[in-house]
Amino acid sequence: MVGRLFLIHRPQSVCFFLSLLQAVVSGEWSADTPGIVTAQNGLCARIPCHYRYPSALNNQPRTGIWFNSEGNEPRSVAFHSDNPSLESTKFRNRTWLSGNLRDNDCSLVIGDVMQRDAGPYFFRVEFAGSDRYNYHPVTQLHVKDFTDKPTIFPAEMVEGKPVNVTCSFNTTCYRTAPTLTWDTPADEPPKASHSVTQRGDTLTHTSVLSLTPALTHHGKNLTCRVTYPTVSSEQILTLTVQYAPRNLSITSPNNVNNSVVKEGNSAAFLCSIRSIPASNLTWRHLNETLNTTRSSNELWMKILGVTRKDAGDYQCVAKNEHGTGEESVTLIVEYPPEISRDSGCSRTPESVTCVCAARWNPSGELTWHLPLANLSGNQTHGRFHTWQVESGHLVTGFLSLTGGEGGENMTALCSVRNRHGEAMLMVYLSNGGEETFGEHCPLMCSPLFIRSQLIGGAFSLINST
Repeated sequence: MVGRLFLIHRPQSVCFFLSLLQAVVSGEWSADTPGIVTAQNGLCARIPCHYRYPSALNNQPRTGIWFNSEGNEPRSVAFHSDNPSLESTKFRNRTWLSGNLRDNDCSLVIGDVMQRDAGPYFFRVEFAGSDRYNYHPVTQLHVKDFTDKPTIFPAEMVEGKPVNVTCSFNTTCYRTAPTLTWDTPADEPPKASHSVTQRGDTLTHTSVLSLTPALTHHGKNLTCRVTYPTVSSEQILTLTVQYAPRNLSITSPNNVNNSVVKEGNSAAFLCSIRSIPASNLTWRHLNETLNTTRSSNELWMKILGVTRKDAGDYQCVAKNEHGTGEESVTLIVEYPPEISRDSGCSRTPESVTCVCAARWNPSGELTWHLPLANLSGNQTHGRFHTWQVESGHLVTGFLSLTGGEGGENMTALCSVRNRHGEAMLMVYLSNGGEETFGEHCPLMCSPLFIRSQLIGGAFSLINST
């Protein structure tokens, strides 16, 4: 430490006393300063300082001076409490004391710190009169790149619901205020409110953004930027926008109209949905739950060995905390024709009528094969007339034979076919006389002999698949 004392020649005893007094007084000059302070480029640097001096000077006016050097170099004055014009040009209007010299606080603040500000600093006090003191050792100021970033506090975002998002930045630089700005994915300019709070030496700059999230914002970036006169930094938040189930779709790997399956094969349907958070999915059929999963946006439904009883509507229901969605698929089960045992023949005094009833899916062709003609639909050939009725998956073909002289033997074949196969019913007719019977004739009648034969079944049924 370098102090300045003024000594006057006295007798030897007096000189000894003054030398002792100098040692005592010098012990009252001291300061608490750190050896190293690190600041970020573009922000401010604060060198904490608390100094002490002889108590006899308590009421004396004083001047505080900071030097950016190891010694008292006039060109290195960083701060002068009484005459700022003595400050070096590079520090002009950038330095101040954060405390009061009379409170023994000599802390120096340098605003808009630059790399050229790095180096040694020490404090000097000058009291009215001749009392003055340089406080050593020096404090080394290091300047590094600006790395501080603002902080974004995430908020839950739900499509269509307004939300406030907060961004804050802490600093000890209270003369140079930063600017907080937003970059948002919204089309309209951002609406934000700003405030500053202080706790101790720390100032907190806060910006609150008002935003109404849209689904188009999902996955986009929200940026909060802090800007000083020479530096800036930013914090980026990737938005997660929650929304109710939507775009529900049902697909099938069968790739046959998505929902058409041949009886005996297997059916598989995938229900997929877009939602955040993931939805609970449920498959339903005839008001019964078939399959369910939690927190997943996909759910399979598989049916092994499909039968025609499995045909019908199946619903996939998706639900999360923001809403529900539903989609349905109709399972169509196809199969080859099957001739019903309700088929057969009956007679009246005027005619014989044969019925060929069959179930099929999909529809196909029903044809009566006669000795001299093939008839289908509504047709007439000689004494034969055909017509048919279709209701749902049931088709009924009619063959009517009227008149005749007797002694005739005839054969008719009913053929029912679709793309999956064919079934046949054979009918034998023989006219043996004029005797009449009731309205309905059993399968064996006389004198008109009628024989219906389901080829290959109880009556013999011909199936071709």
